[in-house]
Amino acid sequence: MTLLEGIVLGLVQGITEFLPVSSSGHLALFSALFKINEGNLFYSVMLHFSSLVAVLIYFREEVKGLFFAFFRLLGRIGKDNRTRKLIKYERVLLLLIVATIPTVIIGLVFGDFFEELYASESIKPVGVALFFTGLLLLVSERFNRPKYEMNDVPFYKVILVGIFQGLAIVPGVSRSGSTIVGSLFIGLNKEEAARFSFLLAIPAILGATILEVFSINTAEVAINANLFVGMIVSFVSGMFSISVLMNIIKKGKLYYFAIYVFIVAVSIILFF
Repeated sequence: MTLLEGIVLGLVQGITEFLPVSSSGHLALFSALFKINEGNLFYSVMLHFSSLVAVLIYFREEVKGLFFAFFRLLGRIGKDNRTRKLIKYERVLLLLIVATIPTVIIGLVFGDFFEELYASESIKPVGVALFFTGLLLLVSERFNRPKYEMNDVPFYKVILVGIFQGLAIVPGVSRSGSTIVGSLFIGLNKEEAARFSFLLAIPAILGATILEVFSINTAEVAINANLFVGMIVSFVSGMFSISVLMNIIKKGKLYYFAIYVFIVAVSIILFF
């Protein structure tokens, strides 16, 4: 892994992890275009960890609220709490847990299948998946009917968001895009949908990172300057992409990403 490859992969990871354009799809595209080596598993884990840190810092107030809500809920286990309502972050924490469950089930059941399906050198399936991501983004613009704030959406509705997040095991299907679309479908406004998507990314990225850590061969662990540069680039570009997406969401211009994804998808299908 050269310094330049580390910078490019860190930049691609940080920007595309949170924009609804699919980080896995873009990593496959850049690797095919420029013959960039994606590096070993340890390097990939550290880049993902850096992008996770970006979410934790950008949404630090929500993360702090969820942290203390977790311990409050633990303290209530085994007690009679029928007369006490869940306060804001306690309810949001439970919503995130409920939404994560179907994602975990989909990953465990279908993860190996899609990994083998996309193991070939052809990236045309990635182009098809990117086209699907674009369709999701366009459809969400037409069918969004805001009805809920994040902390009062019914628990059963967020199961759909978790199912949409599970679709992102397919390389080319955007995790942030699919969860934003799922959140819009269940009645969150665009800004709340993006916020819920980012908070839902925390257990998703953390869980995937922990699983990857157990798969690392100790011989792959190499701590050097290239690694730190890649991590810094991933973190900084991650913070930037979160800010960009939140601003675009507020302006109601989610279809911008659909147009971009369609262009990339059609280019892959036609020219690769």
